[in-house]
Amino acid sequence: MKRWISLFACLALVAGLLAACASEAPVIDEDQPLRVSAMAEQTTADPAVAVSTGGDTLIYHLYENLMKWEDDGTGIAQLTEGIAQNYTTEENTDGSMVYTFTLRSDAVWSDGQPVTANDFVYAWQRLFSLDPFPADLSLLSLVEGYAAAYQAKDGSLLTGVEATDDQTLVVRLTAPCAYFLSEVCGGAMTMPLREDLVTAAGWEPGKVTDGAYTLTSLDSTGALLTRSETYYGAETEGPAAIQFSWDSGEAAYEELTAGELDFVADLPEDVAQTQAEEGTLQVDARASTYALLMNTKAAPFDNEFVRQAFAAAIDRDALVEAACSVTDTAATGFVPHGITNRNDQWDGSTDSGSTDDGTVTPDDLLEESQEEETTVWDYRTIGDAEAPQEEMTESERTSTAQDLMSQAGYPGGKNFPAVTFLYENTEKNQAVAEYLQQQWQTVLNVTVQLQPCTQEELKDAMLNGEYTMGAFQFEASYDDATAFLRRWRSTVANWAGNLINYSDTAYDLLIYAAEITASNAGREACLHDAEELLLNSCGVVPLYYGGAASQLADGLTGVYRNALGVYFFGNVTQS
Repeated sequence: MKRWISLFACLALVAGLLAACASEAPVIDEDQPLRVSAMAEQTTADPAVAVSTGGDTLIYHLYENLMKWEDDGTGIAQLTEGIAQNYTTEENTDGSMVYTFTLRSDAVWSDGQPVTANDFVYAWQRLFSLDPFPADLSLLSLVEGYAAAYQAKDGSLLTGVEATDDQTLVVRLTAPCAYFLSEVCGGAMTMPLREDLVTAAGWEPGKVTDGAYTLTSLDSTGALLTRSETYYGAETEGPAAIQFSWDSGEAAYEELTAGELDFVADLPEDVAQTQAEEGTLQVDARASTYALLMNTKAAPFDNEFVRQAFAAAIDRDALVEAACSVTDTAATGFVPHGITNRNDQWDGSTDSGSTDDGTVTPDDLLEESQEEETTVWDYRTIGDAEAPQEEMTESERTSTAQDLMSQAGYPGGKNFPAVTFLYENTEKNQAVAEYLQQQWQTVLNVTVQLQPCTQEELKDAMLNGEYTMGAFQFEASYDDATAFLRRWRSTVANWAGNLINYSDTAYDLLIYAAEITASNAGREACLHDAEELLLNSCGVVPLYYGGAASQLADGLTGVYRNALGVYFFGNVTQS
């Protein structure tokens, strides 16, 4: 195995202040692990449990699934074959799908035992015996036998996953699933496990793994990982060990500047602000959307013109500038940046450039971002390119909002009842709420009372439908637009996630069509059309997309990440 060679092994420390980050460059030798702050504290390396507490980054370094994530060369993770050397797909006449995976012959556990197809069958079926179920268990909902296994809490009823021999895994789906390979076969929850190890007394998750690293220690201060000598990709250059620290915020940044950490995923706001002013800020999209919600079943927001007026009065760019972090960006749709576009036929050759009416086309986006590849992977980029770009002046926005209020029966805000705005009580949310309150007062002449509450109070009020308007942070539980769009179907009750009681038959049909079609192009078109219908109703008004500032120590390179905020450190080397 190649050792991780230190850039500074033969050099003396250089004294002086680094102007960019006011920190000393790290001195790393082959016996010192890469030291990172990238997730909340973890208490276990059990894949099925750690994902519930945000431990995906830890799990991806210890275990490898059928599919794995590699750097696409720009710091973004792309899917490729992992333990599965190759796979085939077959679509049946009834719309069901069959995936057949052939495992690598050189894939072994860190104790030398071969990785077999039964290790995957056991891991998937084991999920149904856990109490509580993993939060993302529904990702397996299209696997044959899921409903029976779920109801009985018996994984043996998950008949759609089968090992036909040690190196062949067959998975049968009841319908097409565009994200099956990435979110199930490349996810953390379904990493393979050995039944003989898990069921043995004193099982220590992560000690025996099939991935690039094994767990040396896990305690209240952090986790130490050591590169596995048996991993089939062990010759890959990268750190011989990784030390995960649970420190975050100011404490983590102080350790970074002191040379005690090599990477911090979430920089303090004041640091991010300084870096933004210096032009050195590195922002990672977090696949989250903060949105205004108006309950369509509660007066006065059961009036569509009222909802449209409240939405029209908002200047998102001004809101972000006045009330948000430098890592946040004004929302242009409900599905945020970072979510995958699964139509690989959509590329820069679709159009020839800007249209006469000034609409931004794919070619414009590609030219602006200086993309070398033609295929655009980001759902939001495509959605923004296909949507008309209507820039309104402040006076035009004000006039439009006031006209809508008149159509709603409240000219100049006359006789409009006082309404209450609910939001989670944080400093940023308070600033956003105050900005909106002032904007609605100024533009619409209405009174909005602010009601901060705890996260649980906010959830309870919205799930019970006991609110008129509020704001909520939506985050992706998996990398697909449906993670944001499925909840708004009329068949979903308020208590199950349809927080605004949205109901539109056309929307339901579009989501249904997206879920049953085997055509990625047709599927994505349905999802974009459905999102447009949702936004036009103005029950959901996206305000901004969340982001986070990260920093890698000078002299290092090779960190990459996926859409859900998982960081990968196995390729980090000296630059």
